[in-house]
Amino acid sequence: MEELIKEISQKTLEELEKAGKAPYPLYYKEVFNSIVGEKKLLESINPKLLCLNNPNEKILTLTKNTIETIASTSQEIKKESKEVIEEVDLTDSEEVKELVFKFSSSLIDKINKMEEKIKTLESELNKAYKDLLIDPLTKAYNRKALENDLNKILEQGKDKDLDLIIAMIDLDDFKNVNDTYGHLVGDFVLIKLTGIIKTIIRSTDKIYRYGGDEFVIVFNRADLQNVKKIIEKIVQKISKIALKYKDNIIHMTVSVGIAKHKKGDTIETLIKRADEALYKTKQDNKNGFFISEE
Repeated sequence: MEELIKEISQKTLEELEKAGKAPYPLYYKEVFNSIVGEKKLLESINPKLLCLNNPNEKILTLTKNTIETIASTSQEIKKESKEVIEEVDLTDSEEVKELVFKFSSSLIDKINKMEEKIKTLESELNKAYKDLLIDPLTKAYNRKALENDLNKILEQGKDKDLDLIIAMIDLDDFKNVNDTYGHLVGDFVLIKLTGIIKTIIRSTDKIYRYGGDEFVIVFNRADLQNVKKIIEKIVQKISKIALKYKDNIIHMTVSVGIAKHKKGDTIETLIKRADEALYKTKQDNKNGFFISEE
């Protein structure tokens, strides 16, 4: 296991150095899962050690308690039903009515309590699931949410040319901010960037933190010309922002790669084109955008 950890650490550092990025946990997670998968070690490693999204312990407890309550109540209903049948004197209609009334009232009360508990659980589950799809720092959606949403859109529109456009955004020279001012300032810059983008995109568009200082915007049912206008506004707005830290003024710019959906696209092919367009922007002096023409 020690040798495996050393290999993961070394590989992570190499990948970060190539990308010029700070050691964000996302990269470590990806390298860990990649190496474990390649070496086919999934069965030999404790699942708790894997970098996966595990259910919240509170949710598991609530689920367990609810299942136990439902099972227990079900047994009580069966028991009481049997007792009523055994006790009823069919020759006395009043006795029958009274026993049936008591049984019905007790049954309804138990069912109501079960429903209240189930509603509480459903609310907790919905909140927990939503939290799993939100980046805790920037409050943008996360990579898992991006994959979920794109899979859903692509599945519904397979074998069609969709009005779907994605934009991959990368902060220019963000490593210098972390190296000069520290990661807390870097985090503040990421939060500020996300806030600016949210004020510019449409209410139907979504922004996702793809990893580190990379973000993806999904424009569904969008026209390329309108998307260009939105991206231009984002690029210009961010370039004019001056963030003050102590006696220092921090100026940021972004590079953007845009890709339009084509018939037969998968998440991988769509993101790859956007990433290649982003790389082209980086080559062309940054602080702008490039549209994939493939």
